[in-house]
Amino acid sequence: MRATRVSAVVAVVAILAISLYSAYTINGVIAADTPPTIAFALGTAYRDLTYCGSQQLDLYVPSAPARPLPLAVFVHGAGFTGGDKASLPQFPIFLNALASAGYAVASVNYRLAPQYKFPAQIEDVKCAIRYLRDHAQIYNLNSSEFFAFGTSVGGELVSLAALTGGHSAFDVGAYLNESSSLTAVADMFGPANLTSCGCFTDPQSVFGDNLTNIVLASPAHYAAPDAPPILIIHGVDDACPSPNPCVPVSQSIQFYSQLSAAGDKTQLVLVQNMGHMFAQVGPSPIDPSLEQIAQDMVSFFGQYRSG
Repeated sequence: MRATRVSAVVAVVAILAISLYSAYTINGVIAADTPPTIAFALGTAYRDLTYCGSQQLDLYVPSAPARPLPLAVFVHGAGFTGGDKASLPQFPIFLNALASAGYAVASVNYRLAPQYKFPAQIEDVKCAIRYLRDHAQIYNLNSSEFFAFGTSVGGELVSLAALTGGHSAFDVGAYLNESSSLTAVADMFGPANLTSCGCFTDPQSVFGDNLTNIVLASPAHYAAPDAPPILIIHGVDDACPSPNPCVPVSQSIQFYSQLSAAGDKTQLVLVQNMGHMFAQVGPSPIDPSLEQIAQDMVSFFGQYRSG
């Protein structure tokens, strides 16, 4: 019986990992194969839109009334060295929850290390937000209601985008007449303080010889009053060091404390029986469930909509 239970847990973890990324590590990707395209049944999918010169994003616009739609931007993880925008529809719980609630959803690619060192990644994320604002009328988007969510370093990047404001040192390139500001974000087990994270085995491959960039890449460095609301989600069994991808849960607990101390609107959801990347740890299912986490994100964003 125990062997059967363990096998079932391993199978669930493997399915989730494959669904989210073809093969993920915090420092890289074992296999770089792009996941196959999955149909979007709730509206229209605009795939491979080129933004800011060379990067691409996918935009999912649900069938809805004529009024402009709020937008949620998804940023994938994989340690700055891998991952792909196609990972979002491979794991449709979050996409469908947002689309069903009337949100358009964008999933963005960004330049990857080690070829492109930080801050290329956050520069691309911010440029994608500006591009989408510039094209809001074309795709029926409400440019005053832009949200974002991300997994692992994607969570780090959306927090960084929110906390650095609409016109920052990371705002370079095209569409500078537009803002990269965000209304609220959901940070899913993203590293917050990279100086204490211990989740990058080879930081120079991402940050180069200028390791001060580790501080500049840390959302905790920018915690200050009047920041956009941040929902933080983390598994209690996410721990480093580990042979598997990891971001210690202490990162999110400390980040939540910093934001709370600054008087910011923030919420921390600690998920039981969950390691990194939604991996189930032990025989019991993760709690709250992925479906509930998705609904919590939709509800959190809904609190900060303008109308």
